[in-house]
Amino acid sequence: MSSCCARHGQEDLFGERFARRSAQRYRSKGPDAMSRSLARRAVERGVEGATVLEIGGGVGQVLFELVKAGAPGGEVVELVPAYEEHVRALAAEAGVRDRISFRVADLVVDPQARVPADVVVLNKVVCCTPDGPELAGIAASLARRTLVLSYPRDVVWARGFFGTINLFMRLRRTRFRTYVHDPAALRAAVEAHGLALSSERDGPLFRIAAFERA
Repeated sequence: MSSCCARHGQEDLFGERFARRSAQRYRSKGPDAMSRSLARRAVERGVEGATVLEIGGGVGQVLFELVKAGAPGGEVVELVPAYEEHVRALAAEAGVRDRISFRVADLVVDPQARVPADVVVLNKVVCCTPDGPELAGIAASLARRTLVLSYPRDVVWARGFFGTINLFMRLRRTRFRTYVHDPAALRAAVEAHGLALSSERDGPLFRIAAFERA
């Protein structure tokens, strides 16, 4: 397993306690609404026989749902190592231990860590790094067939919401910040790698978009 350092303070927020609670919540309630929506869009485009890469996937909610829907397996790539034991435990409980893997890597700074997959997922990830458009482009370059992602809408109330989170982070003296990236920049970064937008839907704070290779 490769190792890396979360360069922008992600571990300040997404540490062991957060990872443990995420796993417990998934066990008791299943995937959250955003994960269900992303999984549904991937399934609509076909996951039978498709390998899955969930970048910044935490406990791998979308990946597990896609495996249930027929994907043979996949991988979670994370900056935060605290998730690993929980992903492996969930995989064992689901009887798919040999089909789910976990790796710690920073795909922005380590090109050798970039491994293609048929379906790539970015669920509320680009908002956790100033490198959002670059990461979206990297994800697109790795997607053989489909990329599904969610990101904050560039609207006043979303900026206010994420600005409040950042104020709280500053008061706590943590390095982590959230980012509302220009949607046009995110889309351009994806389309530069040969993917075309096939659907998008806006929620109150986040947009969900699906891209397919032309």
